[in-house]
Amino acid sequence: MPHGAPELVAYGILVLFSAFLIVHWMRRATRPASVTEPVGRELTGDLTAFDKVQRLFHWATTVVLILVIVTGFALYDPFTFEPVTDALGLPLHSAFPSWVLVHVIFSGLLAGLLVVHVTWDVGKLRGFHHMWPRLQDARDALLRGKNFLSIAKQYPRMGKYDLFMKNFHIYLIISFAVLAVTGIYQYLYAPWWTVIWFLHYQIEPAWRPTVIHDIFGFSLIALLIGHVYFAFLKINWPLLKAMTFGKISRDEANRRYRPDELE
Repeated sequence: MPHGAPELVAYGILVLFSAFLIVHWMRRATRPASVTEPVGRELTGDLTAFDKVQRLFHWATTVVLILVIVTGFALYDPFTFEPVTDALGLPLHSAFPSWVLVHVIFSGLLAGLLVVHVTWDVGKLRGFHHMWPRLQDARDALLRGKNFLSIAKQYPRMGKYDLFMKNFHIYLIISFAVLAVTGIYQYLYAPWWTVIWFLHYQIEPAWRPTVIHDIFGFSLIALLIGHVYFAFLKINWPLLKAMTFGKISRDEANRRYRPDELE
């Protein structure tokens, strides 16, 4: 029996979001999108879309976030995760405090990486305008939706971040704040892993921080799955390569993107 949010809610979030991605993939596999918006200004050379600090942050965050999710899932549903720990020869039920400690450590590393990210992109690069949703992003999303439903043939050029990516970044910060508050409260005042399972709800406060923690956590996992899915779509390969090597080729930028938003 999972601790915290009911399985139907937690896993339901993943199932519903994954179902949407499957529908999207099936649609785009048969009807790929083609950019119809004319280029405003053509580039004459390759463009650096992400510098070394941004790329290092992205991949370091990816590794740490995966470790946070793995340790968090082990704590949420240990009976489902137990075959993995048994195969690795790791104790689980008898070592809950250790798993909690590791989960807290990785969460602290993630917090530090987010601080570096915000400080660098907003403070150093003055890139806040690239990250905050604008009316143009809503117009682009609406046009992409119409194109997806075959209501419109037009398809907009892409910026450095679309509406989904911008909202993902905002939710990452919001969810981490909520996860931090609920996680710290559990760690200090309602450590359910220190009591036998049927006494868990006796130490859980009325505002149910464990349930809130789980719902925000699984919502974050769902959005992370979506982030990975869209990153590996062929249309987004140039940005994925740029997140690895830094640059987008001149031809690719002129063909699909708005150069002013990439710089």
